[in-house]
Amino acid sequence: MNINPISFKGTFCIDRNSTDSKKYLRILSKKDDYCITYIPSYYNNPDKLFIYTPDKYDEKMIRFLNALKVGFTVIPQSESLNDENVISRLILSDADEDSGLKLKTVNIKKLDRELQKNPDCYVGKNGANGSGLKYDRFKRFLDTNQQIVAPRIYLRKYQDGSITTHINDGRHRFAVLRDMGLTQIPVSIDDESISLAKEINLL
Repeated sequence: MNINPISFKGTFCIDRNSTDSKKYLRILSKKDDYCITYIPSYYNNPDKLFIYTPDKYDEKMIRFLNALKVGFTVIPQSESLNDENVISRLILSDADEDSGLKLKTVNIKKLDRELQKNPDCYVGKNGANGSGLKYDRFKRFLDTNQQIVAPRIYLRKYQDGSITTHINDGRHRFAVLRDMGLTQIPVSIDDESISLAKEINLL
């Protein structure tokens, strides 16, 4: 099943080692009509640069990069934006792994219902009540086919027996994946929160 489409077909992936990166970055930065967005690379891609352009400029960008003799590939949206692909790319951060957190799959609708009980830190549809910049930046990052740090959640139980659910890292990531139609998502979670999540049938 493909995730709901977003506004571009693919992302250009450039090998920093294939040419003089400073030269082509300097030239690209002057091409305002391309509406270029540079997407940083993480994890296993330290030598890669990812460039997003609106669909109508795709062919123009290909000709431009070829003229500069810049080595590149295009990552099609069909490869990077299907639910199986996105789920397989979600990982624990090094810090979470070192802290003993685990990767557990939760139902997105159930998790969203729990998170809505904390409106002060809840990111609504299309990034409402959050940072539009972070929301849009992650949508573009998704199309680079890189690994994604799983949102980190924790649960707290109070003396009256009530349990609350929070995201302390990755609320915009979660909001984008929810809005794009995923039904389940791996999250980073500690052992105590796992036990509480089972009490409220979140796991």
